[in-house]
Amino acid sequence: MIWRKLQEGTYEPVPAVKSEIPKPDGSARVIMAFAIPDAALANVLHKNITQRNANVLSSYSFAYRDDKSVFDAVLHLRRSLSSPKTYVVQYDFSSYFDNISHSFLSDLLFERKLFLLSAAERAAVKAFLTHQYAPNAIYTSGAFERRTVGVPQGSSVSLFLANAAAHDLDLTLEGLNGTFTRFADDVVAITRSYRDATRIAQAFRDHCKAAGLSINYKKSPGIQIFGGGAGREIRHFTIDDDDGSGLETIRHIDYVGHRISEESLSKLRISLPDKAVSRIKRRVSKILHIHLFQHRLGAPGAVSAARFGPGFVDWDMVTAINELRKYIYGGLTRGELQSFLDGTSRLRRVRGLMGFLPLVSDVNQLSQLDGWLLSAVRRAQRERVRMAAAQGITVVRPRERIILDGSWYNFPPIDHDVSVPSFAIAWRASRKFSRRYGLSRVSSATYYSRTSGYS
Repeated sequence: MIWRKLQEGTYEPVPAVKSEIPKPDGSARVIMAFAIPDAALANVLHKNITQRNANVLSSYSFAYRDDKSVFDAVLHLRRSLSSPKTYVVQYDFSSYFDNISHSFLSDLLFERKLFLLSAAERAAVKAFLTHQYAPNAIYTSGAFERRTVGVPQGSSVSLFLANAAAHDLDLTLEGLNGTFTRFADDVVAITRSYRDATRIAQAFRDHCKAAGLSINYKKSPGIQIFGGGAGREIRHFTIDDDDGSGLETIRHIDYVGHRISEESLSKLRISLPDKAVSRIKRRVSKILHIHLFQHRLGAPGAVSAARFGPGFVDWDMVTAINELRKYIYGGLTRGELQSFLDGTSRLRRVRGLMGFLPLVSDVNQLSQLDGWLLSAVRRAQRERVRMAAAQGITVVRPRERIILDGSWYNFPPIDHDVSVPSFAIAWRASRKFSRRYGLSRVSSATYYSRTSGYS
């Protein structure tokens, strides 16, 4: 049915349900939920069109592609920062997906035909570009609006459209001195002179004017100088043909969930940015709260005596540790990771948070996270014991070593790995796996590969 409508040029997706997801800055990300058949068609379109146009897209465009990944983007950026005088140009677009001009996209796709699309694919892309929608609260009334600007987040077609919208900017930056890395709307350009940096900045402004976008100057660093670490010559820049004054010197760049910083004059370090560390801690805290406090049985503030007992000690702690392991190890056990590190077995896969760690070189940061995690588990367990004691339930709180290695659990009917997971061990396994089998075998976070950035 859908294929026939595509051939006839009459296809239109079922009106989408509009929802808004709050963002940390107080704004909201608008998401469109399409019917299953339309979503399936969007997935097929995105995959086929992107694969066919892999050689049309810029080699410096890394998002939403099967032939490139977030790791390729980070590695390319790190290579670009290997000069003693490096100008970094970064501008943040305001609501990139929501504000792309339809006339600009139509010119790229349907007039200039810069991409290889069949007639049926062009019809489908145009239909998604101008789809109808309504919030869930009024959806049944049939009071639908029609999209006239931007691309629909929530549809895979928008991933191709986002790359297509930035294609002109990519071509312009390729023609200027320096290099750049683009992951969706997150662009970092690198050059060696101030004059070239200003030309790149002008390219951003020109692109915004053509595409109907605007720059969020409050969040945009603009032109900066990377470096200034120990041992680097301190310079005062003056305005001439090659240099500029009053530029901020930065010592690290946060890009798609990775922080690239200067360890020495000849070595760069990759670590997790502060936002990523905070997000990890929030996720861990949420898991502990849900399993140990939010969904407890009985009256508010109470715990059920049935959740405590010999062998398993605290059944809710067992489920919490299992969920933490799933998050950090991607479902693998400590024993599987250790066997792989010892060289006695192979890993089935690398995913979960550990799938995001192969490029990290700051193991001290991960060791500190391990210490924080153990402390968080101990604090949660102490509170559980206190709550149980308030109801006359006696629970012996295991010591730190027993919590860490999981020997507090001894319940033969059901085997569980309840040792506290380790970020450092996850990193070691992820790093070894990627060096043995390649980064393409590592399942990086789907948030990176199919939607917008994670930083």
